[in-house]
Amino acid sequence: MGKITRRLAIGLTGIVGIGAVAYGGSLFACRFVPRKHPDFFALLNAVPDNAAARRIGRAIVAAGHAPADFDRLAALISQRPLIRTALSTDCPTTRKRLVQDQCSADFADGRMVSVDGWILSETEANLCAAAWLAEGETA
Repeated sequence: MGKITRRLAIGLTGIVGIGAVAYGGSLFACRFVPRKHPDFFALLNAVPDNAAARRIGRAIVAAGHAPADFDRLAALISQRPLIRTALSTDCPTTRKRLVQDQCSADFADGRMVSVDGWILSETEANLCAAAWLAEGETA
């Protein structure tokens, strides 16, 4: 292999620099994304806002897999380590990734719920239940 030329070194430095600026810029930009819900309701953005998710949530509560009291359910979900981190972050993208990682950890640890033919992580099931309960509170 030949020597590294000045042109190649400058090009590689430029590519690395552009990547670093883009990554740093995205982290910086996430700090200024306004939180619509500065509390537990912010996590509900990770659950699809549709009738199917609410129907699953209703079935989860009816089957006794989740408390029917919204405050108890919020406290239960907030005990998970990645969920606590998600609640304290302002970036919706990071929050969604943390919730997804907690759901993956639930599956890896065998924390799953089966309802109406669906196999869900406990976190995912509880968030669906919270979406259904939250709809009832706002209605």
